[in-house]
Amino acid sequence: MQKIKGGFIILGGFFLLAAASLLLLITTRSKASILKTDTCMSEEFRRQQLPAKLYEEIKRNSGKGEDFGDLLTASMLNGKFTPKSIQPDKSPYIRYKKEAYLFLKDCYEAIWADLIYFPIPASNITFENGWMAPREYGGERFHEGTDLFGSVAEAGYYPVVSMTDGTVEQIGWLPLGGYRIGIRSPHGGYFYYAHLSEYEKAFQTGEKVTAGEILGYMGNTGYGPQGTQGKFPVHLHLGIYIDSPAKEEISVNPYWVLKAVEKKIRNYSY
Repeated sequence: MQKIKGGFIILGGFFLLAAASLLLLITTRSKASILKTDTCMSEEFRRQQLPAKLYEEIKRNSGKGEDFGDLLTASMLNGKFTPKSIQPDKSPYIRYKKEAYLFLKDCYEAIWADLIYFPIPASNITFENGWMAPREYGGERFHEGTDLFGSVAEAGYYPVVSMTDGTVEQIGWLPLGGYRIGIRSPHGGYFYYAHLSEYEKAFQTGEKVTAGEILGYMGNTGYGPQGTQGKFPVHLHLGIYIDSPAKEEISVNPYWVLKAVEKKIRNYSY
């Protein structure tokens, strides 16, 4: 009788262990289900809702030897794209969806890893979260960027600087963007600065720029043929883009990026 009872105890312990393992497996798989191969195309990802304080905390921890991209990516996934704290556990994603996780990490690094400066070297700049606000010029569309305004509403007054190191990828006139310049950062983000009144110099595609380098000056060009200006208030339109799994360009919300570097202002004398 004692042997049978002991056998039941051992068998019961085995089933409890098996049940616990199964529950852990189900929980881990469920946690990883938030990650898809096209997560970077989802509205949750494109909002980029990372609080400035959390960005700074992630930067500090990465400066102590932890990986910036992993801390950011795991925190965004574990926080369901609106994290309140660092949540560094990447194990469910690495275990079950490693390829998708590594691609998403590349996407986050393209947006956040190369940031150094706020794009306008001034403290009297205002901007709001106008992501996906309706626009009408050129047909019905949505605003895929953030507009920045200065207290001095004068074209050519405020310089626009590169937020990152990078390479000039596009420059010249666009009917929507006026005089614009696009910088590709080292991790692959495309930073688009539009409605400039003029360029600082005759930049060439493929030319290297450094973070803080003056690209041009805030203006109100665009919404017409080359040289059109004055159809809207003086401002800078900032757009940020990454490549999708299909190599298509995806816009992401620059608002939270700007909030994160709002106080990282390059010295400039007016």
